[in-house]
Amino acid sequence: MKKSVFKSLFLYLGLFLSFLLMLSCIQLYFNANDLLGKKNSDSNYWLTLSKTITPDNIGRKELLGFSSSNIKEIQSWKGVKKVFPIYSNDFKVSADGGSFIPFYTDMYLEAIDNEAIDVADLSEFQVKDNTIPIIISREYLNLYNYGFALNQGLPQITEAFAKKIEVNINLTLKEKNLKYKGKLIGLSDRIHSVLVPKTFLDSLNTTQVKFTHPEKVYSRVLIKVSDASDEELISKMNGKGYESNQESLRSAKIKGKLFLVLQAIALIGLFIFLLCMFMILNTIKIQFLEQKESVSIKYTLGYSPRAMVNQISKKFSIYVFITVLLCLIVLSIFQYYFSNAAIANQMLSSFIAKEIWFSLIIVPLFVYLVVKTIIYRWLISSWNF
Repeated sequence: MKKSVFKSLFLYLGLFLSFLLMLSCIQLYFNANDLLGKKNSDSNYWLTLSKTITPDNIGRKELLGFSSSNIKEIQSWKGVKKVFPIYSNDFKVSADGGSFIPFYTDMYLEAIDNEAIDVADLSEFQVKDNTIPIIISREYLNLYNYGFALNQGLPQITEAFAKKIEVNINLTLKEKNLKYKGKLIGLSDRIHSVLVPKTFLDSLNTTQVKFTHPEKVYSRVLIKVSDASDEELISKMNGKGYESNQESLRSAKIKGKLFLVLQAIALIGLFIFLLCMFMILNTIKIQFLEQKESVSIKYTLGYSPRAMVNQISKKFSIYVFITVLLCLIVLSIFQYYFSNAAIANQMLSSFIAKEIWFSLIIVPLFVYLVVKTIIYRWLISSWNF
């Protein structure tokens, strides 16, 4: 009796651990998607591509830039949703603060389709009254505030205050010099650049005949992809000698490896579950063998083998239902505390994913059907009913 109880406890403990492993991995998958971004066809990752500088192409814009054929090829890659060329200035640009802020610096300007810019309101992103609207990388403002201003004893600047400052933008074209006022209208987390309206930059570049090439080339391209951790995509980039913002690739790779680890753990849980199923089937067979005389009497009295198998299958599926329910309760408790932890940053739900609750029906039903089918066939073939 004690031996039988010990076997049953060992069996259901194994089932509990297998379910806990598999269901935990599924929930962690949902949590990782919430924290790192969903990995599906609707996901969007943005990568800025440039060509690796080598002794052969250094200083040669036609080799360092992306041609139309390069862009078409990138667009054809699997997982690439859209390619946005980044246009750069073909003339000299400088900026100064006038009498208000005594500074002078050479600079550059770039432009891209508005669709790719991550600033919500672009209604002011057009040149008006000799004023150029500018969008810069948020990192540039951070570099000034935390790198330059602190070390030089200069005041730090908030985003709101930066939008109120106007600087002089000096353009040295082929035939004339132009002066504009530059006004910041937004900060970009996606594009590390100094952006101006594309139509404005195009109109100025077309005047610079001596700098044009037979074929238009672009210094960099911004691509929208569904999965930045796609090994095939990364392999093609490396094969073409393209470089990208490594931080985006690194975080995407971490996410991909995390999902791989979760899949491995879930497979271990599935393996334990299959072992437990094997033990359940053997336990039922042993019970039938130990009660062979009683089973034969029941059969003589009119009990059908199918009815006897159905009865014992229902019993085990109920036990499995209780085991899965306990796992879900434990998982719900862990999810509640994890969602309120600092690492979750209030980005996780306090409840486990609704898809996981379906296991409360699917797993017991699966056990019932498997036990019913396999045990019935064994009973019919072995006992010659």
